[in-house]
Amino acid sequence: MSEQTPHSHEEPQLPLDAPAELPLPPLPRPPFWMVSLALISVVVTWLPLALIAKARTTRSTEPRIQIMQDMGVQPKYKEQATDPVFADDRAMRPRIPGTVAFGELNEDDAFVHGFTRVFDASSGAWKVQFADDLPAQYTDTPEHLEKLIRRGQQRFNIYCYVCHGLDGSGHGPVNERAMELQANGVQGMSWTQAAVLTADTIRAEPDGKIFNTITNGIRSMPSYGGQIPVSDRWAIVSYVRALQFSQKAPESVVPKDKLDAMQGN
Repeated sequence: MSEQTPHSHEEPQLPLDAPAELPLPPLPRPPFWMVSLALISVVVTWLPLALIAKARTTRSTEPRIQIMQDMGVQPKYKEQATDPVFADDRAMRPRIPGTVAFGELNEDDAFVHGFTRVFDASSGAWKVQFADDLPAQYTDTPEHLEKLIRRGQQRFNIYCYVCHGLDGSGHGPVNERAMELQANGVQGMSWTQAAVLTADTIRAEPDGKIFNTITNGIRSMPSYGGQIPVSDRWAIVSYVRALQFSQKAPESVVPKDKLDAMQGN
């Protein structure tokens, strides 16, 4: 018998240029409905962002949607509302006598009110003594005083000019119109001529008296204490003094060229 050739168990050798892995078959193209649904889903996710952007740039009478309420919505009383809990039925409670709000302790009466109370032993009564000068913190340097006067001019032109005029002569537009209506006999019209701030009577008043008049008002002039802060009231006083000085300044403080022009030289 002839000898049989034994079978070889070795793996066949691949060609050197054969790829390491066979390429995957191409994926089939998704159907049109699936592509459309994906695009619509993406566009829908943009709608909340567009609505939020629109809400932040438009005005509405309806309240905003507030997911987290926190303290935004809670039981409360609005201004001028009633409350049966209290004997006077007022939800807005008045200040408790003898209490002072934090940071609002006014220890300097001359600064806050323009006057101090002095006890007169001879009469046994308390008397009011108005401050003669501006507060020291505003006049310690020429720079501070100049800044105060400029601020006073700005506040004066806002609150005081309408009655007293820009020059303090008492011929502001509101005063002129009121005087006209009163002269024409308009029923119920009552008006007192605005004071001439450069008059000798106002010049003779101490600074604290002018400050107090701004705070509490006088005759037809209303109180401005609730509108003008204390520091601005003192600024207005300083500007009134500047107006008075400008209307009656001595020749020694007028520059020579201005003085010659005034005298026609």
